Amino acid sequence: MYEPSSSRLISFERFVWRVGKHVGCVVAIMALSVLAGSAGFALIEGYSFDEAILSAAHILAGLGLIQFPETYAGRLFAAMFGLYANLFFLAAFSVIFAPIVHRILHKLHLDTD
Repeated sequence: MYEPSSSRLISFERFVWRVGKHVGCVVAIMALSVLAGSAGFALIEGYSFDEAILSAAHILAGLGLIQFPETYAGRLFAAMFGLYANLFFLAAFSVIFAPIVHRILHKLHLDTD
């Protein structure tokens, strides 16, 4: 995916562009996740549009539930969405920091000839 260690280090502008693309991917997946979570809360629990988005964003941010779901299906959905949110956090962290770690490792392994 990235340049091999035998090639030169890319310019700082290209590096910033690469990090920006990674951040953009994470933001897009986060928006889809909030959309999916709010659809689940709206369909299963009958939340209004703004309550559903607030609940989904709150869970995805790792802050927990705003209000406890009343139905068993709602509780199950909130639990599964919370587990997904934890996995999303780890994946987002990895995707954003991958080009940064790659650049550091690439810089350490450059030949200084």
